[in-house]
Amino acid sequence: MSEYFRLGTAVLRGSARFRLFFAAALLFSVSVSVTSATAQNVPSAGAQRASRTELAAQRAQLEQQLATGQLKGDRQSRARLELAGLQARLKDGDFHVGDRFLLTLRTETERSDTIAVRDSLMVSVPGLPDVSLTGVLRAELNERLSTHVATYLRNSSVRTGLFTRVSVQGAVTRTGYYYVPLDRPVSDLLMTAGGQAPNAKADEFELRRGGARLLSGKESKRAIKEGMTLEQLDIQSGDEVRIPAKRGRLSVAEFVQLLFVFSTLFFAGLQFLQWYYGRQDA
Repeated sequence: MSEYFRLGTAVLRGSARFRLFFAAALLFSVSVSVTSATAQNVPSAGAQRASRTELAAQRAQLEQQLATGQLKGDRQSRARLELAGLQARLKDGDFHVGDRFLLTLRTETERSDTIAVRDSLMVSVPGLPDVSLTGVLRAELNERLSTHVATYLRNSSVRTGLFTRVSVQGAVTRTGYYYVPLDRPVSDLLMTAGGQAPNAKADEFELRRGGARLLSGKESKRAIKEGMTLEQLDIQSGDEVRIPAKRGRLSVAEFVQLLFVFSTLFFAGLQFLQWYYGRQDA
């Protein structure tokens, strides 16, 4: 933006009409630049089902890059956030109270149950003592439960399927939070939320995390077209998927009202600029 202000200073010697035109264009350009800068991605802190070895390798790489000063500015800030996320995962694991997963236990018969993580990160395996998931990564869940079950049952096998808690908002029949398997296509979220509303733009969506927009427009259209899954898009528990609505036509009254508002703002801005540059020339 410093380039904009250098150019602005250079044209102050021109005519008053040109200065006013340039200043209006400058204000618009700066506002667009600021708006674009706010739509930044949030670090993912590694793949959701990455192994402990893979996460440790990512952590070591980031630590080296930060220690040697290879990263500057925004890249450095993002790297620090991602490093903190990796360290938290390696120490505390991936599971939180309220998380859910599908457990399929096979002995002489096969049984499947949806398991919820309770206080103190304990989970209940049907017919067996509770087991803690403290410090357990998603990639380690199957092994942890297999070891626990094998302690009590012979000739048994365990299979798990992970869910993620996603907020589905916008032009859908039933907005709210839903638990969805990680390997499901993101387009299935529409069906999970009862289908799209009549005014939905079903071929695109917005992905938000903590107020920041992670995905929109062409990227989301490609994700739907290619059948990308929640895991491939790194959709995490607590993320928001918003289905946009088609823009309806404005009525004549609404159009006139908007035109009046924008005209008022435009001429108020011109009057301010005239007053400001009049003081500079005095």
